[in-house]
Amino acid sequence: MTGIQLGLTLYSLTSEWAARRFDLAGELETVAKAGIGPGVEIVASQTLRTYPTVTEQFVREWRDAFDRHGLVPSSFGCNLDMGRRRDRDMTDDEEYEFTVAQFRSARALGFGLVRIQSAKPSLIRRLMPLVEELDLTLGWEIHAPLGPNSPKVLEIRELYDEIDSPRLGFVADFSSTMRRMSPTLLRKLARLGLEPQDLDRLQEIWATDADINARHGEFVDYLHTRGIAPESLGSFARLAFNMHGHVDPREWSDIMPRIVHVHAKFYDIDEDGNEPAIDYPALVGEFVRGGYSGFFSSEWEGHAFADLDEADPVDLVRRHHDLIRRSIALVG
Repeated sequence: MTGIQLGLTLYSLTSEWAARRFDLAGELETVAKAGIGPGVEIVASQTLRTYPTVTEQFVREWRDAFDRHGLVPSSFGCNLDMGRRRDRDMTDDEEYEFTVAQFRSARALGFGLVRIQSAKPSLIRRLMPLVEELDLTLGWEIHAPLGPNSPKVLEIRELYDEIDSPRLGFVADFSSTMRRMSPTLLRKLARLGLEPQDLDRLQEIWATDADINARHGEFVDYLHTRGIAPESLGSFARLAFNMHGHVDPREWSDIMPRIVHVHAKFYDIDEDGNEPAIDYPALVGEFVRGGYSGFFSSEWEGHAFADLDEADPVDLVRRHHDLIRRSIALVG
């Protein structure tokens, strides 16, 4: 038996959302009809037209749709958006008030878990009374290139031990624990002009243990030796490193009791139904054996590298759920 439940983040449908293929009602109906719920996660800044707040009408329509389709709100993704002003970053008080608005929106929509990414220890401490008041669980996301034992994460772990609240946990993002670079990214770089030898060198550099800045710098130096202008690759030369981590999947077990949600990141599903860049049987095995209970929220991030209509995200999520189920069965 396992306590793993399935769902998706609507972020998987980013390209279609941006192209206005869906309104929110249509998007939720598509999820329900495709059977890729019941868990539904959102990135608030993407989904809420009145972000960071919600209107009473939106709350009614949202809750009606969830009741009608049998969906479950799994995780509300918060952002700090430090650059909302052009002249300066947010002050500490502005960070707090902006986060408070999002937490209240999450509760109004029925979310019991809020995901944060860059909140400093001082902000987390300040938010705890509100977390208690709203009956929320706060999940700090561990995303590539970080892992459970990265210095920044260790700082948050120490804070959690100090506060000692069951409302504090982590969101595990499988981008941290990949075994190779995603074919979707490599195809994109090939379209931008990199040749097979360049892609091989990129993957060699990626697989080293140097930090992200050192690896990116080494790749940029390599591009110069080949007469390739790094800017010709846009942001993708950098994204190759900060969206793909290669931490050992076994490290998730070090914080398993603190994991409250999983971003089941994936980029490709091959003809055999596997994710070529992420070892799902190994990852799922760690979580089943560790007694994890909660959502695996399928997060197709291939849209960051693929053109619109290059892939069908709904079908990919459906096949991804099949992969997770097969991986769970292997443990038993």
